[in-house]
Parts: sequence; structure tokens; C-alpha cells
Amino acid sequence: MPRHPRISTLPGAFARIARHAAVAGALAVGLSACAPSALTAARSQIAAANYPAARQELAALSARSDLSASQRREVMDDLCLCDFKIGRPTYTLAEQRSVCLDASKVPGSQSSSIIAQIDDAERRKHADEVEAALSAHDLADAERAATDYQSLPGGDPATISRWSKQIWTLADAQVFADSTAKKHSLNAAISEARKNHPNVQHMDKIQFTRWVVETATVSGTAVASSVEMKDSTLKLSVDDANLQLAALSLDRLATINDGMAARCGCDARTNVAVAETGFPAYFIRLDPETKMSEVMILPRGDRAIASAVSN
Repeated sequence: MPRHPRISTLPGAFARIARHAAVAGALAVGLSACAPSALTAARSQIAAANYPAARQELAALSARSDLSASQRREVMDDLCLCDFKIGRPTYTLAEQRSVCLDASKVPGSQSSSIIAQIDDAERRKHADEVEAALSAHDLADAERAATDYQSLPGGDPATISRWSKQIWTLADAQVFADSTAKKHSLNAAISEARKNHPNVQHMDKIQFTRWVVETATVSGTAVASSVEMKDSTLKLSVDDANLQLAALSLDRLATINDGMAARCGCDARTNVAVAETGFPAYFIRLDPETKMSEVMILPRGDRAIASAVSN
């Protein structure tokens, strides 16, 4: 009779398939069972305040793909806690916040309270840096740290306002600190400005403000988002997005200060601030020696960079 080898081997094939399925099922059960065990071990390390060891366990767990939603949430929250407890210098405040922010995005996360503590620590760090820089008359570091402080949620507006005044005062004192220009009279510089800008002398405040806006407009884009004028001081606010445009338009800013001097017949001052922070970007002052308005770029290093750019 004919042989039917395929039929005779099917039972063996089914047996092998069944065995493979059983092994795969057992492995899956084993892997699933390992996650709670590893989490328990990590929790024990956290309870013992052994945060580096706990973090090592949690880091390994976070790479697994078989965690349930609740297990992954617990792993991420615990990683946040460990990084926060280990702290600096192993993990910077920025690194801690990044891990905790990722954890907080998981539904049911408990990491938001730690983020608030990290932000508070970050604010205190920046505040200390501002105060130290102001004491050292380090304008660049003071503005950098104050800007970092302001970028965090929950900052104190009164503190920021106080720093802004101190930074402006410090910057103003440094503008011509090493120059002999102040030894000379400004009369010649003012006369030169009036000769170059005869029309502005008779403008009222609204007309002059319009002239400032037009002068500070480049290819249809207004460099300044706001213009404020008080006595001999003009304040221009520039949005962060337009700071590059302002940097390419320093001649226009100097011309505006010349116009201000021509209008008031005085030692005109133009302060250019970053709109988002209120901190200095540029100072523009008349220089009696050159009879031109000079732009002081602040802060761009350890000291201001003077550049005579008016015509």
C-alpha cells in the first residue's frame, strides 16, 4: 500500500508546536512576573535611601517593553524621585527636571510636586548668581542669571523688577566709565546733532514718536515693539525675535539718539531693552569727543563694546 509520510509526521509536528507554545507562554509569564519583583527591589533600595542602587534597577526596568501602564508610571516616577534625591553634581537641576517632566506626562504621575521643588531650587540658584554678579559688578553674568530666573515659572515679579533697575544702573555707570569723553562739553555734539536733524526740533511728542518708529523700520519691519519717552531719555523695547534685526540696524538706533539730542538740546539717552525680559540690550549715548551717538552693546562679554555709528 502507498505510504503517506506527511500524515504520519503531523502528530509529531503538533507536539513540537505545542511544546514551543508552552515554552513561549512560560517565558512570557516569567518576564511579567519579573517586573513586580524588580520594582519591589527598587522600592526597597529607595526605602533604604540607597538612591543610586535604586536608580540602576529602575533604569534597567525602563528599557523593558513588557511593563504594564501602572508599572511604567511607577518606574518613571521613581526615576524622577531618585534623580532628585541624588541631586547635583551627579544630575544637574536641568537634568532632574527633564526626567521628572517626562514622568509627569504619564497619566496618574506623582512627579509634579518634585518638579515644583526643582523649579524652586533652580530659582534660588539663579537668584544667588544674580546677587553675586551684581555685587561683583559683573553685568553679563547678572543679566544671564536674571534671564534664567525669569524663564522659570513662579518667579517673584518684585525681585525681577529690582534686579532690572540694578542692572540698568550698573550698565549705565559702565557705559563711559573708562572714557575721557565726559570731561568735555556736550554742546558741540548737540549742535552737530541739531545741524543734521533740523526738522525734529519742532516736533511734538506724537510726531517725534512716529519719526522714531519710521527710522527704526527696516524693510517694512518695525525694530521696536514699543517707544517710551520721558525728558531726555528714550526707551525702545525690541522683541527677542527682532534682536538680530536690531543688531544689523545700529546706525538707525544711533540716528534716533542724535534726533533725540537735537529735539531736547540735551544729553540724550536711548535705552534699548529686550521686550520679554526688560533687561538691557543696547545703550546709546552722545560722545562729546566724536560728536556722534555711540552704541554700547550690552552685555556681550566682560565689558561693553563701544561703536560710533551715527553719521
